[in-house]
Amino acid sequence: MFPPFENSTAFCQLCKDYFPESEYLKTVIDNKNTLWIANMVTHYRHIHIQSWNRCWDSSGGKYYRSGWFGDYESEKSEVNERAKRQIVRKCTEYLKHNNITPEDFEWLEYNDEKTLELIRKKLSR
Repeated sequence: MFPPFENSTAFCQLCKDYFPESEYLKTVIDNKNTLWIANMVTHYRHIHIQSWNRCWDSSGGKYYRSGWFGDYESEKSEVNERAKRQIVRKCTEYLKHNNITPEDFEWLEYNDEKTLELIRKKLSR
């Protein structure tokens, strides 16, 4: 299995490739496992959820999300929770192999109870 970080990149178990890690996240998160999770959530949101980019990053995004989405921050929180759950479901063995624990997820800024329940179920030893 590939290590979570290598030369300022983070490994995506889903893509089976490395992607650039966030310079900002490196300044605000000290725990290396939590840093990997945060990078992975951002990567997942932008690369693996294509509708997210259509909604917020494209020139037609305002039309695409009109009457459907609320504000950016609340929508990002919801999508981040969805991303965490998918990462845990799809990468359980990778997370365990790299000693990523429920406590590493708990250091993140926000976790809803549904997400924490899944994380504990899949990653508790």
